[in-house]
Amino acid sequence: MTTTIYYFSATGNSFEVAKNLSDRLEGARLESLVPLASIDNICCEGTVGLVFPVYDWNLPSVVREFLTRLDVSKIQYFFAVATCNYLPGCSLDTIKTILEEKKRKLNAGFVIRMPGTYLPMYGANSLRTQNRKFRAKNKKVDRIAQIVLNGQDTRIERSPVGIDRLFAPAMSRNMDQFSEKDRSFSVDPGCSGCGICAKVCPFGNIEIKSNRPDWLHRCSQCFACIHLCPKNCIQIGSGTRNKKRYQNPNVPLTEIIRIASEKYQYHSNDQEPIHS
Repeated sequence: MTTTIYYFSATGNSFEVAKNLSDRLEGARLESLVPLASIDNICCEGTVGLVFPVYDWNLPSVVREFLTRLDVSKIQYFFAVATCNYLPGCSLDTIKTILEEKKRKLNAGFVIRMPGTYLPMYGANSLRTQNRKFRAKNKKVDRIAQIVLNGQDTRIERSPVGIDRLFAPAMSRNMDQFSEKDRSFSVDPGCSGCGICAKVCPFGNIEIKSNRPDWLHRCSQCFACIHLCPKNCIQIGSGTRNKKRYQNPNVPLTEIIRIASEKYQYHSNDQEPIHS
């Protein structure tokens, strides 16, 4: 039975988890879901996995869009892995609901805690915390791979506190405003115009004009441009200036650029943001 793992990743966390799983599931195909999310009737079969980061205690809009366009008729086993700093919210429950509407079962849903990336609230985790999370991730990936290989059904994992699931619906409504939130982004004078910010944006939301980034207001709030700026020159308002940035140390920048090169495809007659 074929195995395909679809992923969405900005700073490398979800890609690392997806890659680790594909290595353990011999012969598994690894594919970014971003360029597929605007295509009708995405077809796949056999075992399908989905690896994604949690946004506002729910699914990133591009992941939701991918799922709504996915043809599940030939899928025999479906599993999902949510990566987050701590709380997964309703992300896995949302996947379960979308699949049930398509008469398909979510066979297993897992949570893997990875180094946090939500820069408006906090800077990068300490190296000690990052390494602790990576060690725990490796053990969790081993367990997930064994469950998938055995075709086991498991209960969907949820947070131990529950507050995230309680407030997730209200938080998720915030995503409707994501596309315009890049208006609060600014660039420090030290910007060299290297263009890395544009290269790592999965949604083609940045153009380099006069050697400085210009945001196009179809942002997903993945913060790849901010975290991966080599000079830490991109800010969100005034609250991020002294906060430590994060790049997954196990995923080279060249790999992140390669992943982001497969960008979301906006229709030529419809340039509205995916979050609208």
